[in-house]
Amino acid sequence: MVKKIRLFGMEIDNYPLWEEIRLGESFYEQGKMNVIRTVSMQMLGMSVEDRQVQEGIGKADLVVIEDKEILSEAGIRSSQRLREADEHGFMQEFLKRACKNRRRVFLVAGDAEKLREVKEFLQKAYEKMQIAGNYTAEDCRGGYDGMVNEINACAPDMILSVLESPVEDQLLSEAGARIDARVWYSMGLHYGRPAGRLPLRLFLRQLIHIGRFRTAVHQYRENHE
Repeated sequence: MVKKIRLFGMEIDNYPLWEEIRLGESFYEQGKMNVIRTVSMQMLGMSVEDRQVQEGIGKADLVVIEDKEILSEAGIRSSQRLREADEHGFMQEFLKRACKNRRRVFLVAGDAEKLREVKEFLQKAYEKMQIAGNYTAEDCRGGYDGMVNEINACAPDMILSVLESPVEDQLLSEAGARIDARVWYSMGLHYGRPAGRLPLRLFLRQLIHIGRFRTAVHQYRENHE
């Protein structure tokens, strides 16, 4: 199996689910914070114009692919691999293990509304998750010291982030080294999206994203390959 794919000049992880989980679990045993980034079509398209986003993806210790269309554009045809991406396989198994192993989790979101949404999702899908604290990026207008202090005071095992790029990229670049946790898991923005057939409104929105992504990939290849 091809374990790296190449898009927009970047090498992106393409590990099978069992290996993604093995790597993710191993991060808890290391002496530094390891970053897991969930990468979407929109995020990859943004990386073409925003160097900070591109660098953020490149610095991640593990990249998890959110959209099966990313794999398709890279020539991956494995039905199992496409299904793993479409069904949020990594997120489901990784969070299930976090509950089972009683990992202390700290939530980071863009604003109060995003924080409420992720809390509701976790309470329904992972009710046994131990949430140690939370913070929003909108409260970091004066810098990241407050967030870093709050996180470190809670001493979490994992930070669960639903921040958007480039906000998350900037935060990790400027403050990541000061955060005392073992795992920063960027869950992506579509964590609650159902697998398979989507409601019409979401289906039409997804079609637009797919069209834009494919256009961006083809234009990049024409200009750089």
